[in-house]
Amino acid sequence: MKQLLVLLGVITLGVGVACKDHLGNGNGCESTVPDYVIKAQDNLTYDLPTLTVGLQKRICWENSGSTTHSVTALVTVTNGMKLDTLWNVDGQLSPEFIVVATFNTTGDYPYHCRYHEGQGMTGTISVR
Repeated sequence: MKQLLVLLGVITLGVGVACKDHLGNGNGCESTVPDYVIKAQDNLTYDLPTLTVGLQKRICWENSGSTTHSVTALVTVTNGMKLDTLWNVDGQLSPEFIVVATFNTTGDYPYHCRYHEGQGMTGTISVR
């Protein structure tokens, strides 16, 4: 059964367990019916490192290999004297775990793999 934590605001975010079939095999992002799927790969890249989407599009990250990866980001903006967090995620990606996000505000949202950022495993979602 899919389990998702949803936070309301600039981004609707879910980090959860992908549905499994009767044999225990996860089917990753397919179970969430996303508009876009971004795969974390064993060659230490995301298959779509830059992606431009419209508002309210559902994006799902999954791990397509056997190397441990994450989707990690902290995007903030100064609003007068106040610092607002637009996107704060640190989701583990494995065959069972996925990250799903829907962006409600235009802008650029960079992210990286917590384990492989130094090797260049980064990406950006541009919402227009």
